[in-house]
Amino acid sequence: MRRIHTKMLGLSAALLLAGQAQAMGFAEAYDAARRHDPQFRAAAFELESARQGVPMARAALLPAVGLSMSTSETIGSRQFPNSLNQDTRVRVEYAAPQANLTLRMPIFNQEAASRLGQARAQSEVAEAVYLIKGIDLVDRLAAAYLQVLVAEEAGRLGEAQVQALAAQAAQAQKRLQQGEGTRVELANAQANLDVARVRLVEAKDQIDLSRRQLRRITGVEAPPMRQVPANYAPPPLQTETLQDWLALAVRQNPSIQAREQALMAAKMGVKRNFAGHLPRVDLVASVSRSQNESLSSLNQTSTLRTLGVQMNMPLYNGGGVDASVKQAMADQARAEEDIRTERENIEIEVQRQYQSVANGQERIVAYQRAVDSAELALLGSRRALEAGQGTQNEVADNIARAFGAKRDLAQVRVEYLLARLRLMLQAGMSTVEVMSDLDRTLVESPGTVATATR
Repeated sequence: MRRIHTKMLGLSAALLLAGQAQAMGFAEAYDAARRHDPQFRAAAFELESARQGVPMARAALLPAVGLSMSTSETIGSRQFPNSLNQDTRVRVEYAAPQANLTLRMPIFNQEAASRLGQARAQSEVAEAVYLIKGIDLVDRLAAAYLQVLVAEEAGRLGEAQVQALAAQAAQAQKRLQQGEGTRVELANAQANLDVARVRLVEAKDQIDLSRRQLRRITGVEAPPMRQVPANYAPPPLQTETLQDWLALAVRQNPSIQAREQALMAAKMGVKRNFAGHLPRVDLVASVSRSQNESLSSLNQTSTLRTLGVQMNMPLYNGGGVDASVKQAMADQARAEEDIRTERENIEIEVQRQYQSVANGQERIVAYQRAVDSAELALLGSRRALEAGQGTQNEVADNIARAFGAKRDLAQVRVEYLLARLRLMLQAGMSTVEVMSDLDRTLVESPGTVATATR
């Protein structure tokens, strides 16, 4: 598995923090989210912690060198008979410094070797988990980003609808003054206008909430957002068939890769625990230097050098090693089942997102036709009203139907984009490739609102 570096992308945050008018694309939002989102930052620290397990495990297979030094002060007296057989007492005061340099190098240590292999597998698990956290960040960010687009689209449509109904109310007032309309028509037109204004206020509240959610992930006040083009048509997928997407997911999905590495770590755990039955052989060497070790060796210095091989052979430990081996084998079996479960879950999720994408293409076409039909019906009702064959209520109903169809079309387009993004993520495609696919769709200026029907 490729190593994932925690180095952030090279895009500058100064542009975002400055709040310039340039539209913010999805890649810029992702760059800001990587620096700010606490869940993703915690995953980066967790990955770095897991990486340190490898050198820690490797240390058990490398030579260990230790130096110990000590000194002691002896103060007292020494009593002994002299040549005349008389007791003689002599004051004794001396220092006894000692220094010992020891080297221990493993020759055979199966437990440490297995622990190193397990640490490497656990590090690979952490790499895959970091990838999963990155995918989760893209998913959460895309949902928040696209929700802002939907909310802003609803706001623009709400404003256009209010303007259209205000024109209808003004026209009803004019017709009443000319004796062509009724007070009921004017009241209905005003009621429809008031309802549209209330919905516009709700739409603006939703814009604030969605932008706040995006700001919580990115940590910046977002400038104008890039939008879905008005003439958006779903591009073809890189891989057409469901089976191809399933094959990609099984081969590349980080969640499956994490489970596979967890299985490898479990296998190394079995070897590590079984090593409790095996001997451990070490090369031991030492150099020691001491002065004045005892009264009989005052003013003498001794230097000793030793070199040898030490073997520790376990004989009996109450069955603990056998129990630990059985426990590790159970963990290995559980890891194998986890792989199968994860693979089935990924396949179900890929199929669900693939169907959403496939159905989304048809839904976009259908809703686009609904928008065209609603606008045509609105145009017809207005001409009928001008010819004296229609009513203000019919026009108001068609205005609501037309703008409702446009809102539904915007929502369907965003749902399709989100399903397409999630399908690519579940298939294990790189985040750069997924973001580029979404950014290629978005344009600088808002274009999802068709010209408000007058």
